[in-house]
Order: sequence, then C-alpha cells, then structure tokens
Amino acid sequence: MRTLFWLVYKEIAYHRAYPLDLVSLAISPFFIVAPFVFAAKAYPENVQVGVATGLLVWYWFSMFFWGVGYGVRDEMEEGTLESLLATPISLWQLLAAKALDTMFINIYITLFLVILLQGVAGVGIPLYRPGFGLMFGVSGFALASLSFLYAALVIAARQAAVLGSLVQEALGILSGMTAPTSVFPRALQWCAAVIPLTYAIRGTRRVVQGQMPYFEAVILFLFGSVLFVGGMLAIFLVERHMRKTGEVGEY
Repeated sequence: MRTLFWLVYKEIAYHRAYPLDLVSLAISPFFIVAPFVFAAKAYPENVQVGVATGLLVWYWFSMFFWGVGYGVRDEMEEGTLESLLATPISLWQLLAAKALDTMFINIYITLFLVILLQGVAGVGIPLYRPGFGLMFGVSGFALASLSFLYAALVIAARQAAVLGSLVQEALGILSGMTAPTSVFPRALQWCAAVIPLTYAIRGTRRVVQGQMPYFEAVILFLFGSVLFVGGMLAIFLVERHMRKTGEVGEY
C-alpha cells in the first residue's frame, strides 16, 4: 500500500506541476459534450438529460482509456518505466495508481461539467440522487479493468493510438451514449449487451430518473471482476516479456 500511495502521489504531483492541464480538464469536456446536448434541446427535458448523462459516462470511460490504458506509454516515452521496473515495483501497481488518479480526475470533471451544462445549456444532472455514488464506483471498477487490457496492448504494440481512438468511439456509439440501445437494430443490441459501458450509461440514466440500478451494478461488478483478472494476466505476461527482453522504451 505504501508503494501505491507514492505512485498516486507521483500522478498528483504531475497535476500540481502543470496546473493549466487542470484548467483544460475543467473546460474542454463541455465543448465535446455541448453540441450533442444543444441538439437535444429540440426534444423533451428527459431526452436532454439522458444525452448529457450518456456523454458524461462516456467521458469517464475516455479518461480511463487514455489516462490508464494509454497513460503507460507516457512512462515509456519519458523513460520512467525502465527506472520503475528496475525496482520491486510491479506494472500493475503503476496502473492501479493511474486508475485511482483517474477516478479523482473524473470526479473533478463531473463537477465542472454538470455546473457548465446547467449554467450554459440549462440541462441539469442531479448528482444528489441516491445510487449515483454506487454507479460511479462500480463503473470505475469495470472501466478501469477494461483499460488494463488496453494498457497491455499498448505495451506490446508500442503504437496503439489509432486503434484506441477507433475502439473508444465505437464503444461509445454501441453503448448508447446519445440514444438508448433499445432503439438499435437487434444485432447492435446484442453487441451492446457485451459492453460494460452500456450498463454504466444505462444505470446512471436510471439514477437520474430516481431509480436504483441494482441490476446494472451487479453486471458491472461481474464485468469488472472478469476484466480485472484478464487484465492482470495480460499485464503479467507483457511485463515478464519486457523484463526478459529489456524492451521497455517507446520504440
């Protein structure tokens, strides 16, 4: 736990060193989400809130995907991964620290995005509803576990940004970030059913409607458990390969 604490502190120290990044994280999500929300203003309020909520959860996923999954490439690029692996620190501890840091950043982004959507677009997401914390926790667990698998791919492939962008956007569309998956063709509904982001979006939408998303929470926990085991195995294999071959740089 002490090692994990200092790795998280390392991530926090980075934010302290580059405060303008925090300003960007507070504002830039609004400009990504706002066009969809303004387009939804032509529809009833529940549609507007549903679109805003779906995009908010998708942004959580994006932060995990790039902050954790692709974030390990930053360590490779900066040369710090080689130094870390020369110590008893394991790769999974580094990724766990990045996941915890991303959880904090997602809370920060959520607060500012909700404030901006309410103030500028007049669309409110009721964070005070019971069950929101539950969905944030289980969604974070499932999405972080998925990002571990992507991290293993990034380490193995060295360059996986194009694939990451494609997967991120495809999963966002298939999981119903702007429209319920119930309106999809049957084949796409089957695809959506095996994507954890689908249940994160669906469950969070149920919370803002005043319902408790117990079913979605259980499904996300199961997804997270399976993905965590798979991610840990993949990380163990690529870490063993790196230590054996010495290939820990970006190229």
